[in-house]
Amino acid sequence: MLIDGTLTKSEEKFGVINPSSGEVFAHAPHATQAQVDEAVAAAKKAFRSWQAVPLSERKLAMAKVKEAYDQHRDELADLLVREQGKPLASAKGEVAGAAGLMKKAIELTVPPEVYSDTATRRIEVVRKPIGVVAAITPWNFPIFCSVAKFAPAIVLGNTVVWKPSPFTPLTALRMGEILQSALPPGVLNVVTGDDKQRFNVGAHLTSHAGVSKVSFTGSVPTGKKIMSACSSDVKRVTLEMGGNDAAIVRKDVDVKAMAPKVFSGAFNNSGQICCAVKRCFVHEDIFDEFKEELVRCAEKATFGDGFEVGVEYGPLNNKMQLDKVSALVEDARAQGCEVLCGGGRREGSRGFFYEPTIVSNIKEGRRCPTQEQFGPVMPITPYKSDEEAVARANDSEYGLGGSVWTSDFATGNALASKLLAGTVWVNQHTDLTEAPFGGFKQSGLGREFGSFNVASFTEVQTLSLAKQDV
Repeated sequence: MLIDGTLTKSEEKFGVINPSSGEVFAHAPHATQAQVDEAVAAAKKAFRSWQAVPLSERKLAMAKVKEAYDQHRDELADLLVREQGKPLASAKGEVAGAAGLMKKAIELTVPPEVYSDTATRRIEVVRKPIGVVAAITPWNFPIFCSVAKFAPAIVLGNTVVWKPSPFTPLTALRMGEILQSALPPGVLNVVTGDDKQRFNVGAHLTSHAGVSKVSFTGSVPTGKKIMSACSSDVKRVTLEMGGNDAAIVRKDVDVKAMAPKVFSGAFNNSGQICCAVKRCFVHEDIFDEFKEELVRCAEKATFGDGFEVGVEYGPLNNKMQLDKVSALVEDARAQGCEVLCGGGRREGSRGFFYEPTIVSNIKEGRRCPTQEQFGPVMPITPYKSDEEAVARANDSEYGLGGSVWTSDFATGNALASKLLAGTVWVNQHTDLTEAPFGGFKQSGLGREFGSFNVASFTEVQTLSLAKQDV
C-alpha cells in the first residue's frame, strides 16, 4: 500500500482470484484501522500545501504521473487480465484509455466566472479544492474508473485516498508503487482491504471525519450505504451506480447490420458495464428475425481466458457475480421465459464463465429484467409502438443509459430525448462521449467526466471584491 509516500505492508492479507481459473494466484494486504487513519491524516496534511500549489504546477506533476504510468502500460494490462479476467486487447484498451484521462486532467482549466465588473465592485465565482477525496472504485474497469477520479481530483488541488475493489486490488497496488515518487507524499494514497473482514476498510474510510468528499463507482446497495454515511457530516459525494439500460430497436433497422452492434452493447466486457444494454425492446414486426440474429451473434462469440488468442469475452469477475447471474436466469426459466441460447456455466471451465444468454418471452415485473444482471445475459421483448417502448424503457428505478436504434435519425433523436437516463445514444450504446456521465433516479448522484470534473472536485466560492470606496 502507499501511505504518505511510503510503501507499507500489513500483517493481514486476503486472496486475489484469477477469474479464468477460479483459483487464488496472489495476496493483497488488508489495511488496519490505524493504517487507514494514517492515510487520511497524510492526505489531510498534504492538502494544506498542495491546494496552494499553482494549477500550472499541479498539471506538471500529473504529467510526471502519466510519464511514469506510460512506462508500465504493458505490465499493468497483463496484471489486469489476471485479476479482472478481460481479454488482453481489452485490458490494453483500458490502460490506454486511462492514460487519455490523465491527459484530459492535465488540460483542465478553471477560469473565474465574472457576474459583474463595475467601477466600484467585481462579483466573481471561483473554484476551490474540496480537501481529502476518498475514491472508492469498482472491479469491472478498475484502472480506468480509478484514474477518472484521482487524476482530475489531484490536478484541481485535492488529495486522494484510493480504495480499490477487493476483487481487483493488484493493479491499484502496483500503480501506487509506480507513482510513489511522481507526487509529493500524501497527495495520493492507496489502501486495500477485503470487505468480508471484521474491519471494513471502505466503510471506515467513507465515514471518516478527515474525508471531505467521497467519489464512488459501484452497486446501488453500497452506494446507498455510502450516501447514508456521508450525511452525518454532510460530506460531498458523487455516486455512479448501477443501471438497467434499455435499447429500443425500431422496425426500420437493417437487422443484420444492427443486431451485432446491439449485441456488443450488451455483451462487451462480458456484460459487466454499468451502462450496458440490459433490456432490449424490439418492434414486433422484426422481433423474430432480430431475435434469431442475436442468437447467431451469441453462438459465434468466443469466450475464454484473456490471454488466449482470438478470445473476445472473458469470464465474470467473481463467484458472487456468477451466482447472481445464474440465479436471475434460473428464475426467468422457472417463470416460463424462453432461454434461446446459453443459460448456464460453460462446460468444463474452472473459472467463472457463463455462456452468452438471450432470454425471450419475458414477464414484466420479474427479477429478470427488473434487476440489473451485470453479466452476459440479455432479455428481449417485443413492442407495438414507439410510445409503448419509451414507457416500458422508463419504467425502472434506474436511469443510467439507454439507446434507440433506427434508420430514421430525426425520429430516433426525438425518442432519445424522451428516455429518462443520464446518457442516451442513437445507434450506439456504451460508446464513450467524453461528456459528463452519471445517472437519473437510483443510478446515481452527480456527474463526472467532461466539464463536470471541475464541478465534482471543487467547491464554489462567490467573491464580492471591492475596487474603490463608494
